[in-house]
Amino acid sequence: MIEIGTYSTCDKESVIALVLHCQNDGTRPLVGVEDQSDLLHIEEEYIYNGGNFWVAKENGKVAGTIGLMNKGNGLCILKKFFVYEPYRGKPHNLGQQLYGVFLEFAKLHGFSRIILDTPKNTDRAHLFYEKAGFRRIEKEELPVEYDYPYDDSHFFYLDL
Repeated sequence: MIEIGTYSTCDKESVIALVLHCQNDGTRPLVGVEDQSDLLHIEEEYIYNGGNFWVAKENGKVAGTIGLMNKGNGLCILKKFFVYEPYRGKPHNLGQQLYGVFLEFAKLHGFSRIILDTPKNTDRAHLFYEKAGFRRIEKEELPVEYDYPYDDSHFFYLDL
């Protein structure tokens, strides 16, 4: 059974391993923790700042993550949305489960706008976001500046 809960410091190494595994899949330039310092400061960057960071586990092992970074004025950033391959799609649909938890939290806490970035070559992710109602925007349309690991990213926006 998969359980989804809020990040704890004991999850740090497993979360980093998942994120780097998914990011460094051989289809784009390698990135490391030094390219995304929020991975080293999840509590400060997400939880203590009015957002959250969730970790999905099966039998105590990390299977997926998703983070909500509060940028103020009802705006949040969806970040670090990663799922190990065996949990994607049926029968687990872990991405849908994690996104559902994210969306419920966002609505409950008064967020009205979501933005995100994803590498240009991640067609599966683009399809997921488009089905969820996101629309693609240009970098110049982003309502705030923020760090993301890939220069060749697409950006998406959703009004809640």
